Amino acid sequence: MDGFRDREAADSLAVTGLGVLWVRQHGFTIDRPHGLGDDYLLLRFYTPMLVRTTAGVVHGEPGDCFLYEPEFPQWYTGRGVGFIDDWMHITSQGMPELIRRYQMPVNTLFRPRDLDFFSPTLQAISREQRRRELFWRDSVRTLVEQLLMRLGRSLDEQGSPNLQPVDLVRPDVLRSVRMEVHERLDEHWTVARMAQLAHMSPSRFAVLYKRVLGVSPAEDLIEARLARAQELLTNSGMSVGEVAARTGFKSPSYFSRLFRRRVGTTPRDCHRRRSREGQRAKATG
Repeated sequence: MDGFRDREAADSLAVTGLGVLWVRQHGFTIDRPHGLGDDYLLLRFYTPMLVRTTAGVVHGEPGDCFLYEPEFPQWYTGRGVGFIDDWMHITSQGMPELIRRYQMPVNTLFRPRDLDFFSPTLQAISREQRRRELFWRDSVRTLVEQLLMRLGRSLDEQGSPNLQPVDLVRPDVLRSVRMEVHERLDEHWTVARMAQLAHMSPSRFAVLYKRVLGVSPAEDLIEARLARAQELLTNSGMSVGEVAARTGFKSPSYFSRLFRRRVGTTPRDCHRRRSREGQRAKATG
């Protein structure tokens, strides 16, 4: 999980806060009736959601994104459980022009075809904010504009020679497979095995999965396993080895390497932090 807040930023375009793969607990709800004042809020969801839009409260799915305008009422929460999201607060007098230029939907859910660039771009922005090296504000502005441009490009389906119709496959077929896989993360999953559940060839399944859900089947499985591992390390008494097995990582050493590379800390450190917090709670209780 990556994040920062910079309320002192005073620039024509500034990122005043962001988080990557933030795990929200059951019952957690964002409720801002008057929005964020001067800030736009860009979101990417990894879990099923309930989200307030211009059409009222609607169901969001993993891979959905959202761009709130500053004064639009913000309300979103997980559907019956906690939720995981990437988020970024952007303040800029020039945002309306960028939204127009890149044809970004506002105050409504949208689903880009490709989201592989989303989290890495937020992480790059976070690094610039923390290090504050020469020209870091220029770099942040450039990264934000690139992110909006790539989102707009990924939403533009007209005229793309590589984009074919989804044929007769309904999105709920792919979402049903996704839900079944995520409920059984401890099992050995391959793209071929997932494709069998949808009665498709592995190649067609992989193409349609990414187009409909915004992420490849393999990457989605990794993200789900790491998110579940974070939750277990934080909220259960399981050992690191038990968490690795429960989330489908047969090799604890591979699990630790991947967790550190993707999350930014080791599973053991995450587990120790929970233990320390529990001991402090007992001492002050």
